[in-house]
Amino acid sequence: MLTTYILLVYFATIGGTIYLFDYRVDQVVDNPFVIIISFVIAFVVALIAAIIWLEVTYLLIAKRYPTTSKVKHFFGKAIVQVPLHLFRVKATVIGKENLPKDPGFLIYANHTSELDISALMCTLPEYPVAFLAKQEVRSYLSIGRWAESIGCVMLNRESARQGSEAVSKVVERVQHGSTMVIFPEGGVNREIGVLRKFRSGAFKVALESKVPIVPITIVKEPRYYKKKWPMKKHLDLVIHPPIPYEQYKELSSRQVGLLVREVIENTL
Repeated sequence: MLTTYILLVYFATIGGTIYLFDYRVDQVVDNPFVIIISFVIAFVVALIAAIIWLEVTYLLIAKRYPTTSKVKHFFGKAIVQVPLHLFRVKATVIGKENLPKDPGFLIYANHTSELDISALMCTLPEYPVAFLAKQEVRSYLSIGRWAESIGCVMLNRESARQGSEAVSKVVERVQHGSTMVIFPEGGVNREIGVLRKFRSGAFKVALESKVPIVPITIVKEPRYYKKKWPMKKHLDLVIHPPIPYEQYKELSSRQVGLLVREVIENTL
């Protein structure tokens, strides 16, 4: 939806600029300067149009509907689809039948790129997916406000107190029906087929929320980072069977992390 809107604005601006400043002059499209500048103008206009769309939908939808609203998450997914389309990334889901019917559960996944969030949200449209994200996301203007409105929790890694508050918020979100995603590596890892050390603190959320854990392995094709735009890239989201709370309730957060890591790593 948003991608289509941006493309329509972009190409309409190119066509309008060329028509007004080149074709109308002599009924021929032959001015290279106008053609080049039309692409620049179109980019700026499309960017402004996208920001307006984000602000208007935030005011009309994000601020008015509850966190787990299907309407709100429909528009949220329309936003995160844009980078997938822009960078020509196709995500395939494997094992979708393993997802619990009740959306109140935790997803732990390896973190391979900034597009993991888009891929997870867009391939799980039936679930109100939100994330434990770094606090810098809050400063991304319209995107930051939208992220918080759909239930994302911002984490300040430099503050133990704020970290504890973030854990409590994630627990609350899950218990109120959000599907929360946590990347236990603590950051993006671009080494294909390799997992970084998991942060054991990420699994305190599971022990406190007492909900099923769904491990997901994000598998990039071997040449993923070598392919340059506009070549299409591909990734798989491998959804593993859920780990019920009864299976890990007696474990420490570190042990839960090792359990989840083993499941994720076996598919890399």
